[in-house]
Amino acid sequence: MKASGKHILVTGTHRSGTTWVGRTLALHPRVEYVHEPFNAATPSALVCLEPDHWFEYVPGSPRRKEYERSFDEFLRATPVDMAFRKGRVAGLEAKTPLRFAKHLVLGAYRDRLLLKDPIALLSAGWLYERYGLQVVCIIRSPLGFVASLKKAGWRFDFRELADQEQLMREVLHPFTDEILEASEGHGDVVEEGSLLWNVLHFVILEYRQRYPAWTFVGYEDLATDPVPGFLSLYDRLNLRMDGRIERAIEAHTSAENPVEADSADYQPRDSRGSLQNWRNRLTAEEAERITSRTQELRARLSGNLGIW
Repeated sequence: MKASGKHILVTGTHRSGTTWVGRTLALHPRVEYVHEPFNAATPSALVCLEPDHWFEYVPGSPRRKEYERSFDEFLRATPVDMAFRKGRVAGLEAKTPLRFAKHLVLGAYRDRLLLKDPIALLSAGWLYERYGLQVVCIIRSPLGFVASLKKAGWRFDFRELADQEQLMREVLHPFTDEILEASEGHGDVVEEGSLLWNVLHFVILEYRQRYPAWTFVGYEDLATDPVPGFLSLYDRLNLRMDGRIERAIEAHTSAENPVEADSADYQPRDSRGSLQNWRNRLTAEEAERITSRTQELRARLSGNLGIW
């Protein structure tokens, strides 16, 4: 079943290939890429939003009306409004009139916004129900996820979740004790990553049951066979893939690319070869701990996906 909305949300967990998927879908000339409006470290000047927490749960936020106003104005902006927003972000200079004209022309054609944002995961249901976004949700194996966190040196402060009372009460109550304990900050990256994987994929599992119109994609499936996988995604989103896009996907995922990225920025990689990177990043003991701690949810999630 094809989704019928206009704008697109690509979400899932961070370190799950959402940037890769978002950038690849934005190869379509009608799609405008928008980077992480829920990012608490670098707020989006384009969306005019400054979240209070990482993984903000908008339905429980005391600023809900403000969030609604920001997204109402952004997602319903005319090409003229969007051109003004982009000009404001770029700043005023001698080339501003020409830049405005360029944004206006492109905006009139790029009429489908793609919000790439794993940090929006806990508010994805709200975005879908209020704005009718077409949602693509990426699922990644816990070994790949935690290994990627370890390589990047990314730790997570669980107070970002614990301090959101309504989120804990309405959504994450099965993890209350674990989240409160983890918020004291005594765990290592394996403990933190395994718990975070469980928490976020618990939410994804709930979404999968509640929203059958969403598209759920296994990162490992997509990386194993990128062109057919993206062809299916393009079709689900009512986008046409042409030869130029197909060649770009092949080039960006080819075995001729490195299996390891040298920075956190999006760059071409050997998508199939990179699936084994976790083996070089985790010790056998760490891999066993991750597997043991995520076993139950992993089994429930993999039922309808050919992953792991």
